[in-house]
Amino acid sequence: MKQHPGGVAKGERIVIAVDGPAGAGKGAVCRAVASRLQLAYLETGAIYRALGLLALREELQDADALVARATTMPFTYRALGAGVFGAFLAEEEVTTALRAEEIGQSASRIAAIPAVRQALLAFQRRYGGSQHVILDGRDVGTIVWPDADLKIFLTASLEERAERRVRELQGAGKNANFTEIYAAMAERDQRDAGRTTAPLKPAEDALLVDTTHLTLAESIAHVLQLIKNTLNQAGFTCRESFVESQ
Repeated sequence: MKQHPGGVAKGERIVIAVDGPAGAGKGAVCRAVASRLQLAYLETGAIYRALGLLALREELQDADALVARATTMPFTYRALGAGVFGAFLAEEEVTTALRAEEIGQSASRIAAIPAVRQALLAFQRRYGGSQHVILDGRDVGTIVWPDADLKIFLTASLEERAERRVRELQGAGKNANFTEIYAAMAERDQRDAGRTTAPLKPAEDALLVDTTHLTLAESIAHVLQLIKNTLNQAGFTCRESFVESQ
């Protein structure tokens, strides 16, 4: 029987890999789908953001120090309710802190270090145990789970993604400059796509979902149907909850 990289035989659980650039809607879509279909969920970027936060707090710059911290950091990702998930360092919830722009930039920089990526790979591959699982990130379908049962590349135009980020920040009562956010996203896209290790790109067998002209509800419905089809085709009972995210 063919084995997944994480050691679980393919067919024992469904693994869904969702990749794409920042601002495409991966997180919101995946959280809603995970809640509706009762899947384990991991935002893989949260792992890198957690290490990025620790790197800034502890002034870690040396690659060896970052690898050591990646191995020992007390990171967990916990379901807090219907469609609600939280990132924790030990017992400190850092969900909001991880969304800061400087943390995202720090995470992107350290994610370009091959040894750091390797140190965090095992955690991602064993996440969820025997549960069906959906993971979102930038290299899930190409590196973390190249043998995933379903691979989706969720994207949107750079302009639309920057506008969404502006709305998100303004909704949180923060100042947001479109030009600055657009430039930062463009720089990050170039860095993520151009790195030699695990560059941001669709897996060859990924399904492309462009959300530029879709509402969030439409994006969720589309991805939900793709996953339900995969579960049904694999012979798994699709247990859907209609409790919406708050």
